Amino acid sequence: MNKQSKLILASTLFITLASVMTWQLTGGDYYTKFEIVEEIAQPLDPNDPLAAAGFYDGGAKQTVVRDEFRLGLLPTPSGLFDKHLLSVASIVAPVWLLALVLLWRGRRRNI
Repeated sequence: MNKQSKLILASTLFITLASVMTWQLTGGDYYTKFEIVEEIAQPLDPNDPLAAAGFYDGGAKQTVVRDEFRLGLLPTPSGLFDKHLLSVASIVAPVWLLALVLLWRGRRRNI
């Protein structure tokens, strides 16, 4: 294996590892998200007649929407040019395809 092939493989592995690490550091979600929707428990008001009657079985919950980026393992685009197209799979697959083509062409020249 020549120096150029080693450089191609090393840079491809670096991009792959950086993508996977970013995926894990941003939450490890399956799909890319730019907005997080979660339900949080809300304390019950003791003066609320519905709470006193047992209307809220598991406690009251409130839905909170936060702007937060989470790189996903898979893309979730709704169109061709969508920001949700960004994901580990959409970053790593073209990089590996390009690396394999470059390695194959380099090997064909050496034969």
